Amino acid sequence: MKRTLLLFFAASAVVLGACAGMSGVGPSGAVILPERGDPSVEIVVLAADDLGVIESRVMANGMLAVPVDGRRFVAWNDEPIQVSVSAEGFKPFDYTIADYPDGGAVQFRLDPVVLQGRITTQDGRPLPGALVELGDVSDRTDNEGRYALDRATPGTMMLSRPAWQTKQIEWDGGFDALDIAMEQLEINAMRVSARDVSDVSTWERILDLADSTAINALVVDLKAEDGTVVYRSELPVAAAIGAVNSFFDAEDVIADAQARDLYLIGRIGVFQDSFYAVAEPDHAVRTSSGELWRSGNGYAWLDPSDPAAYEYSIALAEEVCSLGFDEIQFDYVSWPIGNLDDAVFDGEYNEEIRVAGVTAFLNRAYSVLHPRCAVSATLFGIVLESPPAKDSDAGVGQLPSAMSRAVDVLSPTLYTTNYRDGWKGMDDPDDYAVEVVITALAGGTPKLDGFAYFRPWLQTWAISEADQRAVQSAVTDEGMGWLLWSNDASYTTAILPPR
Repeated sequence: MKRTLLLFFAASAVVLGACAGMSGVGPSGAVILPERGDPSVEIVVLAADDLGVIESRVMANGMLAVPVDGRRFVAWNDEPIQVSVSAEGFKPFDYTIADYPDGGAVQFRLDPVVLQGRITTQDGRPLPGALVELGDVSDRTDNEGRYALDRATPGTMMLSRPAWQTKQIEWDGGFDALDIAMEQLEINAMRVSARDVSDVSTWERILDLADSTAINALVVDLKAEDGTVVYRSELPVAAAIGAVNSFFDAEDVIADAQARDLYLIGRIGVFQDSFYAVAEPDHAVRTSSGELWRSGNGYAWLDPSDPAAYEYSIALAEEVCSLGFDEIQFDYVSWPIGNLDDAVFDGEYNEEIRVAGVTAFLNRAYSVLHPRCAVSATLFGIVLESPPAKDSDAGVGQLPSAMSRAVDVLSPTLYTTNYRDGWKGMDDPDDYAVEVVITALAGGTPKLDGFAYFRPWLQTWAISEADQRAVQSAVTDEGMGWLLWSNDASYTTAILPPR
């Protein structure tokens, strides 16, 4: 073998001398040198990132060098050769071969084109977990919203992420840095109870309302307030503890929603769960005497400071997510409300432990469900309005700042009936429905320092039809979607936005 010559040219290519041909071995073991014909230079093009041979276009003195049997040669006429090398997804390189190379070959290593940037929310917060696709290459954004597409070629960029609008952008290759803001998915939904689904006429009426109005989603109960699993679950533990009372098949609900292009949210209660608490009292809130602690409504609660209490609800969520729900909303993701003087938890009852327990559950659920399904959580509206300097979890473990880093969407319950008379100077909050909602959202929005956004729960009782529509419009004007709660599916076209 002849000595090789290695030359470096900035960061864009490497020119490497190589052997002129392949030697053979005769019967006696003697080396047989290849015959040399007219002098020529072999051009080899490799990728600088993995040193693999790449398909390329080579121009030598303005003429296309065509590969023969996978190798590319250019005649040497004792004069410089102007070489231009290009390949899809790589930076082009020009080089002049001034002298016949040692070994008769020149090797070019092309640097890949790397398109990179950040994906953010519209207000500039990093958006992790977004899928960025361009041709055959893709990447998911990291916790800072950063992505990098190696060997990028011009074409249509596709951005997608659960709970966010899919976005297309044409990239012509003229630049290699691109920051993009995504827009949240605007959802207007009605809540549907298990009995509403099981009653054929009610279910059909709800679907017809969605067809004729601006409703584009449904929130369907899957695990109710007392812990009853209301769909036909195949999860063994749910059957073993007697929690399953099948009102409907989840597959049927999914099929009906998909037939009408409706976004489908499955609502799952978490820590308020009498069935699992009775079956697994070691993971429940207890009294000092060892009995199950119960809230004023008689329901038992799981212990939010006990990670073993998380897995059951997450397993149910994973089951319905796999079936085809678009989003899972966790309700009762909080510490219990009531007289807790005799309540015993695994962890200390202080704000640090409370917030850590709620956040730990949501992080665990997110790791299991995302990106197959979006993940959302209900929270008490009152926690939105504590002053930033005195940000408080209101005793339930819910801080918007911490929760916004763990889920896609937060749905505060903004019902006038949750506020006492005289709240912020309002004699009767029912008479100030719009003010109640807008004030709460204004107080809560600055606390969103993660990637989540608000999609509030709105009411259908205690305020007039005109106020119900006014509240919906006010939330829509803020660029948010909303969820509408009714205990008895008393939805009408009068309280729903027109299609």
